[in-house]
Amino acid sequence: MQKNYRPLTYSFILSFACICLFAQSQSEDSILLATAIKKVKSQYQISIKENLLLFNGSEYGKTVQQSKGFPFFDSENLLNGSIFFDDKLYEDLNFQYDLTLDKVIINDFKKNYLITLATEKINYFIINGHEFVRLSINANKSAGFYERLNKGNISLWAKREKKLVLPANAEEKTPSFIQYDHYLIQKNETLYPAESENSILLLLKDKNDELKKYIRVNKIKFKKQFELSAIKVINYYNQLIH
Repeated sequence: MQKNYRPLTYSFILSFACICLFAQSQSEDSILLATAIKKVKSQYQISIKENLLLFNGSEYGKTVQQSKGFPFFDSENLLNGSIFFDDKLYEDLNFQYDLTLDKVIINDFKKNYLITLATEKINYFIINGHEFVRLSINANKSAGFYERLNKGNISLWAKREKKLVLPANAEEKTPSFIQYDHYLIQKNETLYPAESENSILLLLKDKNDELKKYIRVNKIKFKKQFELSAIKVINYYNQLIH
């Protein structure tokens, strides 16, 4: 269900102008005047906020099916962050990132219900300290949000997703939300799959000997902590080519 707000009228602007004119002839009522101006300004700001495009989206319907876990990133509760939406940065917001839908969920302005923001209007968002950027992998796959795991000439990205999975045990009937993470390396503006130590070393083969020594000396174990290991190795590679 699409929720839209009416365009801003000029009533508040006219009210404010009238008050200012009144002030020129009634300076003795300065206290009442200041109170009136403050009230009009407050109403004007509220009206502006209600018309922000950020708060105009489709109503979000939560899954009512009984399940273990939750479909959101990091927490089942709203998390603090910022969203770069429709070429504007909105800071200090509370919202959720639904990993099953790859959608950003936020309260409407009056906090009566949750709305889903239009993905195509979001350049990036930062939630609970994690930066997600909207990327297009190839022409055959629609753009989605990927977490930036490092910064440098060579970047590592993670695609986070959750699926509602039925239990393997026939006696257990409650499905669970399971998270799956897929990794990509960005090199020369191209994104390559990076799902193993070998695939990473192959992409960074010009510094293969140095990277293998770094992995051995620092006892890096990809099988135990793939994401952390990949970040360390790629960051070291960036230092070598700097």
